[in-house]
Formats: sequence, structure tokens, C-alpha cells
Amino acid sequence: MSTGMSHWGHRTYQTYSKKEMNRIIVILCLLLGTITMQAQNAFVGQHRYNGEHKNEISGYAIAGNNVVVSGYGGFGLSYKRHLNDRWHVGADVQQQWGKQLYSNDVQGGYRLPVWWGDIYIDGKLMYNRYNRWNANETIGNLSLTWEMPYFYLRVGESYIHWKTGDFGYTEPLTLTFGFGAMIRPRTNSWNIGLFFRNYDDFYYENWNINWGLNFYGRLTKQMYLFGELNIRPAGSMSQLASKYETSGKLGLKYAW
Repeated sequence: MSTGMSHWGHRTYQTYSKKEMNRIIVILCLLLGTITMQAQNAFVGQHRYNGEHKNEISGYAIAGNNVVVSGYGGFGLSYKRHLNDRWHVGADVQQQWGKQLYSNDVQGGYRLPVWWGDIYIDGKLMYNRYNRWNANETIGNLSLTWEMPYFYLRVGESYIHWKTGDFGYTEPLTLTFGFGAMIRPRTNSWNIGLFFRNYDDFYYENWNINWGLNFYGRLTKQMYLFGELNIRPAGSMSQLASKYETSGKLGLKYAW
């Protein structure tokens, strides 16, 4: 008799435990869904159209030093137009003295809202003119960026064609990758972060990795101050690689 009662009690306990576990799982799923919905509504990201402006224009000064031309300096201008809350287009120009480099690009992208952030699918066509070496570089890049409140991750591919005089060569597939982290969520009025990547505003390379720090701060509702310190070793991802270039950037962004 006691064995039968014990067996019945054990089965009852198992049934009760399963019901409790199922209830806990359902509650956790509901909480996770609620948090996700709130994050989607609250998170606007560093690049997403926030519903209050459609235009962004940025200007910045750049200065640095590398092993080829020693010191150099220059300036850049960027414009972005948000066609709606998903699509954007833009263009950039940059002039550097010392390197005798002129650059421009056109670009466009699509924002896909996902769990805890946004995925950006971006395409860019770029042209670089190196007057010092009478060289021209044409680049096409397609990248996918997952931007979250504290982090971003980027992967893509580039097509690069280089020509100087009668000589030219093509890199048909160049991997693009990058990662960045911020100390505060991107919705804050100021932030500091670090990054590593194999690209910058006007170049894409294989294993010449950029390491650096960046920041931004809101001056007014429509204007931001931003800056960046960039260290670029030569040739590989090895920690023993020699320094090739160090540069800094400081600029303003205005949105309306």
C-alpha cells in the first residue's frame, strides 16, 4: 500500500513540477518579449533616423603621421539624407595634404530592425586619387552591420582596382570586418568607445588593422561634437607589427 501511495505521490510531484516549469518558461518568454519590444522602441542607435530630422552634415579636420610621408593633415565633409525610417543615401569628400590624396564616395543603405538593435545593409562606391604617385583607386563595398546599444559588428566584401600609369591590378574579394564597443548605450548624449577594423573612411584593406578610441557628445539638440584616435600597425594582425600610421580626427555633426 505504501509503495502504491509513494508511486502515486511521485507521479503527482512530477506532473506538478512539469506544470510549474512550463509556467516559468512561459513567464520568461513573455518578459523577454516585453524587454525586446521596449528596447526596439527606445533604442535609436547612433545612425538611425530618429523621426525628428532627415538631413545630417558633418565636417571634420584630420591630422596624422606615417612612415611614408611623415606628417599630414586635411579635412572632410559628409552628408546623409534619410529618405524614410529605413532607407538612406549619402556622399563624402576628403582632401589630405602631405599624402596629396583626394577622395570621394557615394553610398546608400537599408535599416532592418532586429532583436535589440538594427542591421544595416550598406553599399558604397569610392574613388581615391593619389597625386604624389599618379595613382587612382576605385573601390566598391557591400557590408552588413549589426548595431546594438553597446556594441556593433560589421562584415562585408570589397572590390578594389588600383592603377598607376600603364600598370594596374585588382583585388576582387577583400574581406571587411570591424567591431566596436561603447561604455554607455548609444541613446546617451555623450559616449566613449574603442574599435578595431580593417577599414576607415576612404580605404579597405585585408589585414592592416586599425585600433583606436572614439567619442561623441551632444552640444545642442541638433549638433554633436565627435572625434577619433586611430593607430594603424603595418602589415598584419601581429601584436609585434611595427607602427605604420597614427591619426586623429575632430569634427561637428549638424542634423535638421
